[in-house]
Amino acid sequence: MVKPHPLPPSPRCREGKLFFKFVRVAHKISILLSLSLFLFSCADFSRPPKPDAPASGVILAVGSDFSTGFLSAVHPTTYKVSRDIVPLFNDSLAYYNALDQATYVVQRLGSDALRKLQNTTDYLTAYEKSVGVQANPQDLAFMPSGQMALTLYNRNSIQILNRSNGNLVATVDLSSFADGDGYAEVFAVAYVAGALYVTLQRLNRTATDATWPPWGDSYLLKIDATNFSLLKSTLLTHSNPVSRLHHNAARNSLIFAAPAKFYFDAALDGACLEYDLTTDALLTPPITEAQAGFEISDCEIRGDGSGVLLGNNLSRDSVLALFDSTTHTVTHVAASLSSTNGGYFSNFLLHSNGKVYLADRNIYAPGIRVFSGVGLTEETTHAIYTGLPPFQLTEVP
Repeated sequence: MVKPHPLPPSPRCREGKLFFKFVRVAHKISILLSLSLFLFSCADFSRPPKPDAPASGVILAVGSDFSTGFLSAVHPTTYKVSRDIVPLFNDSLAYYNALDQATYVVQRLGSDALRKLQNTTDYLTAYEKSVGVQANPQDLAFMPSGQMALTLYNRNSIQILNRSNGNLVATVDLSSFADGDGYAEVFAVAYVAGALYVTLQRLNRTATDATWPPWGDSYLLKIDATNFSLLKSTLLTHSNPVSRLHHNAARNSLIFAAPAKFYFDAALDGACLEYDLTTDALLTPPITEAQAGFEISDCEIRGDGSGVLLGNNLSRDSVLALFDSTTHTVTHVAASLSSTNGGYFSNFLLHSNGKVYLADRNIYAPGIRVFSGVGLTEETTHAIYTGLPPFQLTEVP
């Protein structure tokens, strides 16, 4: 029996098969085109350009939430902000040197390094050098001949470094000043007229409460910056110096805060201190905590003789206040922030233009606030936003 020959497909059926074949091919082409476009687009998604921050004429703000850190720049009069110029270690301090046109970043415990940023090349890193595991660097002072002095909190020493490459030149051993726990807590350093001035906090690290209280006496040392020999040690009238050493050229003195028991174990037992560089002796304190009614964490004296202090009341509220260094009295509280806010005032900058710039870490509206005039009147209606809450401010002329 002959099998019937299958009927040929109808023209409509052939057209349908061709149509679906075309659809399948077109779909594959579409997928390939979409994938190519996606890959091409991804290649175009480069990182945002670094902010065009001026190399000078700004205030550098180290911002930190103690998880991340960034450096930003703020113009002192227009308040224009170049935000997040370069990422930083989350606990850092910045120092500008005009001769090098560079910003040096002290990266404290956990990074334990010194980093040089070249302002004139978009703040690119020239080098980053370790200063020793858990050395905990604290403060930096620039010296002649391209050198700098770096204090090490956990080493009882000062490193003398070459600014151009960060290499070690010499080490100044201060272990003879250590207290009962083996540490002197070498803290702030300043260079003035051939000498290094260094504060030793001498705190009790064996204390089991929230903070390390003073262990006996604190000192200010004067060290020859050529051969690094000790020239003089001065016993401080008030212990636990916690601020930078501010050189007041007009008064030829160093001004700094020594709050003794501080913050968690607060007591009005400290002072703003002044050290006369001509006589190498402490002067009558411009103001004590008992006179101010506040703990004092930082202080400076302006050109007109009035003083600015940063600190806390015994409820731990932050205060920025004006004081009379002759009558030793607070004359005006320029700003305050309740401790219930969760934020605090971390730093102020007495700018060469006479204004005071305040680093306000208010958790709801962090930023920089500006104060000027005889009465320290606030110019800003709201804090200048710098990204991460500002931790420290540095002038770049």
